[in-house]
Amino acid sequence: MSVHNAVHLRRFDETAMDSGSSRVLLCGKSFIADRTGALYWPAEETLIVSDLHLEKGSYLADEGAVIPPYDTVSVFERVEDALDRYDPGRVIALGDSFCGDEDVRLSAHDSDWLYDLMEDRDWFWISGTDQAPIPECYGGTVLPHVTLGGIKFRYEPVRAPISHEIAGRMHPIAQVSDHGYVMSGRCFVSNGMRLILPSMGKYSQGANVLGSVFDPLLGHEGLFVWAIHGGHVSQVASGQLLEEEAAA
Repeated sequence: MSVHNAVHLRRFDETAMDSGSSRVLLCGKSFIADRTGALYWPAEETLIVSDLHLEKGSYLADEGAVIPPYDTVSVFERVEDALDRYDPGRVIALGDSFCGDEDVRLSAHDSDWLYDLMEDRDWFWISGTDQAPIPECYGGTVLPHVTLGGIKFRYEPVRAPISHEIAGRMHPIAQVSDHGYVMSGRCFVSNGMRLILPSMGKYSQGANVLGSVFDPLLGHEGLFVWAIHGGHVSQVASGQLLEEEAAA
């Protein structure tokens, strides 16, 4: 092992231990599942986030929903927390990053905040044609997918049994039985060949990892789940997972 890789691995272990995060292995690559819901790849100095759903609160308000409009602030706080912890040179944003039509809904303050988060980093928006467009004013590179270090990053997973893929848009939720208590929450889920990230958006509707929507992607056998709960990420044994539909 080279000195450079050894330093990365040591930093990886120390960061995971100190921040309540967890180590994730995928196709021979080492990642950190962060408590914010972000994924960090030390070897590539890359932070991956999924489904920011920026300004979903204001978008839903136009549809008549009455909800607190603090979702964008909450997301930016999580992203900033992860950026401060790892200081990546590259960020990959998967899934639904913005909500609504082409009209930019971010306030001037939030726009400045986003510019600050993106400053001096290579920023990739991985977005599909059926998603809300990425406003050009914020910059970054918009792509349908990108490959880095042998791993392909997609805005949503391909519905086929493939490997070496990290994707968003599925909003995985784990419902777990622990000593007689039932807990629900966002999670990272993998079958060892592909990994699906949790949504960072506050108002994202969750889908149980044991539900039918995940069957063509992961199946029920050999699932690896890292649940986010109480400011920590913990790996969950398959036998603890409950099939009942998880809460949003």
